[in-house]
Amino acid sequence: MPEDARSRPPVRYPFPYQALVWAAARFVPGKARASWRAKWDAVLASAWVLIERGELDPGTMRRCCRDCFREVFSGRISPRQLRQFLRSPRLVLASAFLCIAAIALVSHGFTGTRGLFKPSPVADTDRLVRIRYTGAAGQPAGVPPRVLPSWHANATLVSGIASYLHKPNSPVVRATPNFFDVLGVKAAQGRLFQAGDEQVAVLSDAARQTLFGPEAPVLGNRIKVEGRDYTIAGVLPASFWAISARVTIWIPLRLEPQPEPGVPVLIPVIGRLKPGATMENLRTDLFQAAKLGRQFLPRRPEVVPFTAVPLPQLPNYLIGIAFGIAVGAVIVALQQPFPIRHGWHYWRLLVLKTVLLVAIPALAWVETDSAIRRLGPPNSPAVGFAGTVFSVIFMAACALAFWWSFADQRRRCPQCLQLLAMPVTIGSWSSVLDPVTTEFLCESGHGSLYLPETEHGEPDHWTALDPSWRELFDKVTPEGS
Repeated sequence: MPEDARSRPPVRYPFPYQALVWAAARFVPGKARASWRAKWDAVLASAWVLIERGELDPGTMRRCCRDCFREVFSGRISPRQLRQFLRSPRLVLASAFLCIAAIALVSHGFTGTRGLFKPSPVADTDRLVRIRYTGAAGQPAGVPPRVLPSWHANATLVSGIASYLHKPNSPVVRATPNFFDVLGVKAAQGRLFQAGDEQVAVLSDAARQTLFGPEAPVLGNRIKVEGRDYTIAGVLPASFWAISARVTIWIPLRLEPQPEPGVPVLIPVIGRLKPGATMENLRTDLFQAAKLGRQFLPRRPEVVPFTAVPLPQLPNYLIGIAFGIAVGAVIVALQQPFPIRHGWHYWRLLVLKTVLLVAIPALAWVETDSAIRRLGPPNSPAVGFAGTVFSVIFMAACALAFWWSFADQRRRCPQCLQLLAMPVTIGSWSSVLDPVTTEFLCESGHGSLYLPETEHGEPDHWTALDPSWRELFDKVTPEGS
């Protein structure tokens, strides 16, 4: 242990200032770090003692920390030390951590990523279906409200059928009382719709916080929606959304025994398949159920999956990230392989660096995609196109991050892990016997790496130098240069 490290005084100043000095010391390269930190530990410890005695004002500690950071970045560190820091693995790892921290800040603590690991508020989403009739281009798709009583009474392959009305970009949805039962969602507070409800409203968790605050009671309060007063009966789970992520208020829709005034000719209808039922069989079942109720239809309805609810997204992201890594691995495999003889610390850095660099585009992908889905229904063309484009971009970024991590590691000294420098080109492009080779040297004298520049060259190989060479390197690049 260096003498200056052993003589470091006991730290007797508050932890926040210790952390600042420790962070500043990370930017001091190599051998100078121990003595630099010992000096500033002594300065701040002495200043704290004087502050406790009342001889200095508390602002002295802040000024001392500011001065220690200023010393690091003001050029008082030698050019060689600064050059070593810029080539050190610490810079790569610190930059990766800062990028991840920036993503966490922008996304309010990885909101989208954390949502991937929460249980879905909607039960068995693979059994939810949308039932509809489609007409000419530009006409809305839906089901005539008159057939719904027949389907409720006679359909055998669905456990429930519900309807709703929603204007594009509106935060309000009018839904039949059984809408949430069909989705299989439970209330986070209060209750959801019941048969006979008219002047009640159900809020999303976002609407509850916006209108009343995060802790204020909301049940029983009244709000005005579309010019009418409604009593708040319940609040939905925080992770729940349906139809559109913009919807924040739900009010009842009455269709039986007669539809409310203003209900259009065709309305959206969703249903839940019973176990073992298929969408093709349901089409026939609904057609026959309408006949039994004396509601004749021109043809069987269309039945498609209902995807405008929170669906499990984690497998899709994992597949995309794995694909990006596989592409990067193929590119790496086409280059010269890494020698297995490198020490474990060399491979530890490679693994840690690769994980962090791949995590940056992966986390950015999840958070960006989550933000895009909040702009509208995921099955809308605009949201679907944007999601596809960003998926391709971020998968390519994952592949690039994986490849760059190995390319960066290829140029590092296996002993000190510094980036190799001082490239020297040897040979001639026109020569077959003496092909072009680039040699990279470790500034600390640990060895050199030979990289062939033509297909006829030798494979990459590392030549280690014994300790006697390091004295020569120190003379060539003295500490003060």
